Amino acid sequence: MHDKVATTKDIESIAFGKKYIWLPTDQLSDSEKLLIQLGNGSLQPEIDNRNHLWYPILFEHQPVQEPEWIRLLQVHFTRTIDSLQSEWLAEIQQMLPSVVDLFFLTEDHAVIVEKQDGANLPIEDLDGLFVALDMDFDCYSQLFVGPFHHPRHDFTTLWVSESTLFKNELKTKTTSKSMDLPKVVFSLFRNGFSEYISLFRTLYLDWFEEETETIIQSLWRNQGNASSTAKELFMHRNSLLYKIDKFQTLTRLNLKNMDDLLLCYLLIDQFTHQSN
Repeated sequence: MHDKVATTKDIESIAFGKKYIWLPTDQLSDSEKLLIQLGNGSLQPEIDNRNHLWYPILFEHQPVQEPEWIRLLQVHFTRTIDSLQSEWLAEIQQMLPSVVDLFFLTEDHAVIVEKQDGANLPIEDLDGLFVALDMDFDCYSQLFVGPFHHPRHDFTTLWVSESTLFKNELKTKTTSKSMDLPKVVFSLFRNGFSEYISLFRTLYLDWFEEETETIIQSLWRNQGNASSTAKELFMHRNSLLYKIDKFQTLTRLNLKNMDDLLLCYLLIDQFTHQSN
């Protein structure tokens, strides 16, 4: 036990009462490091989830068996639900029919794994759903809605990036009910996103073809105006709108929304030359 936080990067300092436990980081497993992050540097009781289908996928680099694209929803509780976790999980399963797995990682952090289909709710609807759940369970939760990923990817790597991102955003967005990449992208690119580079490169490779990049760059120059973009690209406006809708079906991003458009533009600007 020590009175102060360790000053070297190879030591993780864990708050325990008014003192700190020092743990060498090279002796911690990936799951232990993640649980420390989710606990904001304090000891959290680990919940045994090894019987869940998605536990080895998220923590042990196991491949995904589902053919559908997958997104991860993270829920952080600032006021926990204690003995009502099972009831809360059952409510989520009933309200979100596309869920393939869900479980608590710690007392104040849960993950929901959802496959892509026509039943996926947009973030605005999820926001309202979790407000209602908070009222029913007398708690307060914050939600991160991750992007959909192709099942071929290593979801352990993706999970580490997304969970770290959510943890970092929670430090400043204490009153935000829900967030996703478009909502936080400006601060990420402004403050540097090197620790999420693998996540963003994966999204770039999954989302964009050459024609899509051209359309998005033109939309950005024209401040999202479809008519001006169609004119610049010598394309019929209806054809452009069809391509925009097709992109939205794949990514759940609406290029008519400036936050979504900004995310796409910045990804293209960052990675287009690296992939050539």
